[in-house]
Amino acid sequence: MERRPHKLFLLYDLKRWLPLLAILLWRWFGTDLTTPAAWLRDGAIGAGLVLYSVMRFFACRYRLGQTKGGETFGVRQGVVCRRTLHIQAADAGSVEIERSPIAWLLGGRRVRVNTAGLRRRSDAVLYLSADEVRRLFVLRDRAAAGRLRARFWPVFILAVSGSNAAVGLLTAVPLLRRLGTFLGEEIAPDAVGAVQQLLSAEIGAALHTAGNLLLWGWGIAALNTLLRYIGFYVTVQGEQLHIVSGLFTRRDVLIDRDKITAVELRQTLLMRVLGLYTAVITAAGYGRDRGARPVLVPAADPHTVHATLKQVLPSFPIRDTYVQVPRGAALRYLVAPIGLIAVSAVLWILGGAWHAPAFVAAVFGVWWCAVRWLGYKSAGLGLGEEAVTVRYPRGLALYQVQMPRKTVDHVTVTQSVWQRRRGLCTVTVRCFGEKKRRHRVWGLPYEAVNKEKQALLE
Repeated sequence: MERRPHKLFLLYDLKRWLPLLAILLWRWFGTDLTTPAAWLRDGAIGAGLVLYSVMRFFACRYRLGQTKGGETFGVRQGVVCRRTLHIQAADAGSVEIERSPIAWLLGGRRVRVNTAGLRRRSDAVLYLSADEVRRLFVLRDRAAAGRLRARFWPVFILAVSGSNAAVGLLTAVPLLRRLGTFLGEEIAPDAVGAVQQLLSAEIGAALHTAGNLLLWGWGIAALNTLLRYIGFYVTVQGEQLHIVSGLFTRRDVLIDRDKITAVELRQTLLMRVLGLYTAVITAAGYGRDRGARPVLVPAADPHTVHATLKQVLPSFPIRDTYVQVPRGAALRYLVAPIGLIAVSAVLWILGGAWHAPAFVAAVFGVWWCAVRWLGYKSAGLGLGEEAVTVRYPRGLALYQVQMPRKTVDHVTVTQSVWQRRRGLCTVTVRCFGEKKRRHRVWGLPYEAVNKEKQALLE
């Protein structure tokens, strides 16, 4: 049976032309177009863009049907080049149903269907009415029994301080303001006094503005994270996980449990101090589109995280024992942050306008050094017959990744000249999933890793 897309399709398609349409409107009302030809030209361009989106809307069709392989649906779209896509329902690894405030007002939903392919975006995007979505997909209500709900305060802590970028912005704001004050008011005039004062005032004002923008950016990012995870919960529907998130823009995600290829526990430094974890899953076919975040637990204590994983993924294999990094490999983890601290010391010695950048670099270096030290203490690798475990630091966060053995693409063991002399190696593990994430552990003992690998191959 064929059906047209919901009128929400037209709004999302017109969204692509918003920057160009805004420029055309600004030219119409914000400037003086002196000739009728200019009015007609800009009007024709705007009308052409709108007409093209309308033609795409009328050319798009969805078809639902039955084949020997089971239920299938097709999407036919395109004005000049017609494109038809057929997907077996059994091959859909994940389905994401998005309801924005505009979609709620219009009674429509945007549905993204993903398979375990190699595309950069969703295989199919459908625009359906709310009634059609309820008929096609069985979605539990928020009040349904058996849901695992995220608590408010851990989510609030995640939003405010869980992002290392947020901490960096809070540190940078007062320093930028201080540097702006120094450049704008405390530089003494010299031979070219008036020009230098003008330039320094402009630089100071720019730094003040940058500080305000960073502060507003941090606040908006924290609010966006909070709104995304307020009301977050996960339930089990047969062989699928139903993940619900969002206060204003609600997202219902259905993921087949057998398509999950890894479970990743993440901690920032502040979350480590507060004893909180974020649990993220890697699933074949999910996580391609911008804004798609396969979070299973936004923020919770270890007991809650493990209880949730045990309930929603009871058969997911876990490897507990692993090869740890020896004491002699600490320098590999700390050399980069120590180098940054040394650079900050040199900048501080230079004095003057270098004091503020030196302080920023020192704070960042100490923070980075603390994360790397904790990562060095917990880093390790476990290769088992059923599961692979990797623990390592990356960026300003600590990671613990559990992967079923069958989802691991390959394990690479490398040794530099310096590592050969000390009997160490670097192990890189990659699992099947979106974005081909590589998990790398430095400074592991080569003999112990080789024994683990040989035992796995036997």
